Amino acid sequence: MAVTAPVAAPASSPIALPPAPRTAEETGLPFSFVCDLVLKVLYFNGSMLGRDIANHLCLPFTFIDTASRFLADEGYSSSTGVHTAMLEPGEPINAGMQHMISTAGRQRARELLEINQYAGPAPVPIADYTAMAERQSHVDGQVNRARLHDAFSHLVLSEEVLDHLGPALSARQAVFLYGPPGNGKTTIAEAAASLLGPPMFIPRALYVHGEVIRFYDPIHHEPIDRELPPHDRRWQLAKRPAVKVGGELTPRMLELGFDSTLGFYEASMQLKANGGLFLIDDFGRQQNMSPRDLLNRLIVPLEKKVDYLNIPRAGSSIPVPFTCMVMLSTNLRPQNLMDEAFLRRVRFKVHVPDPTVEEYKEIWRRNCVDNNLRMDEALVDSLLERHYFAKGRSLHGTHPRDLLNHVIHAALYLGKNVELNGELLELACETYFVEADE
Repeated sequence: MAVTAPVAAPASSPIALPPAPRTAEETGLPFSFVCDLVLKVLYFNGSMLGRDIANHLCLPFTFIDTASRFLADEGYSSSTGVHTAMLEPGEPINAGMQHMISTAGRQRARELLEINQYAGPAPVPIADYTAMAERQSHVDGQVNRARLHDAFSHLVLSEEVLDHLGPALSARQAVFLYGPPGNGKTTIAEAAASLLGPPMFIPRALYVHGEVIRFYDPIHHEPIDRELPPHDRRWQLAKRPAVKVGGELTPRMLELGFDSTLGFYEASMQLKANGGLFLIDDFGRQQNMSPRDLLNRLIVPLEKKVDYLNIPRAGSSIPVPFTCMVMLSTNLRPQNLMDEAFLRRVRFKVHVPDPTVEEYKEIWRRNCVDNNLRMDEALVDSLLERHYFAKGRSLHGTHPRDLLNHVIHAALYLGKNVELNGELLELACETYFVEADE
């Protein structure tokens, strides 16, 4: 498949459209694979209109019509007539034909399902995905101060932090975010994803060496419904992904996951993040993976922009593009997590410090506005004196949000007006701060 040059979509930024296949050969899928996929879809649904099968598999109807004829000739399915009332304008009459699986077809489908139960949208060949991923990794538009300020306008950050972060996002290089907990490192990383480019196309599944890899994940991929020119519907337009993992990260999550019951693979976390952001939160606190092992796993992809994934059932491995931006976020000291050689490979290190007093007050103001409450600055000054300065407690950016949440729910519980006052704020502090924090 040759990827088209960027075509202007009906909205804002240009998007590289995957061209619609004009022939069965241009799908890159063996005819037998398509026939098996149609048969499994019929097995799970009983009977379907030709048009509905095509929509389910995201393939042009003409390809499905050919496969359906073959299945009928082999005795695996039959047609029960054409429902002309259900035809849409311009559709071929066969699109309204009802297809039903036969007894022999059911037996054949069971044999296929013992090997592979995948019956979703037709997959995209790995070569087509590689070409498209590389195309979509070349993003126009420089990250400058104006764009950075716009993307982070909802956060209270110093100019120093923004100026350290900006060049890293412009270069799309790995970034190490470090600093005390509760100051928005994770939120900063998530906001950075909006600067990585326009929406992109994500394959619903991949086809490689006869195996299927499920790719599209509604947890990490946010679809965009937009009217587009004709294109390959096996791809879903979505926002640039921001895939986040934390202490639960294991080595297996960085490899293709094989489901022995379903008989197909699931894309790895970094593969799902391609074109967007791969955030490793709480770096250094992974229970089943040391920082050294994690960096050793990622060092080659970071340098070569290519990752290698094993396909055990096919007895091979495949190279795939590594086009995601990696962010490591931690509240531990970087020097305690990795040696100088690794620190050098993660070129950008951005320290996110505790907020200043004025920044802390600004965070209070914004949270009060968000909750339609009046902020009493004298009350916040008293809070600072009694619960921070007097006790040597550090300011953290998350405290205003958390304390205000306590205030709101305490007022609701006590049946009082929801407002920021001394009594409710003191109760919030008693139930929020603990001795270990002092």
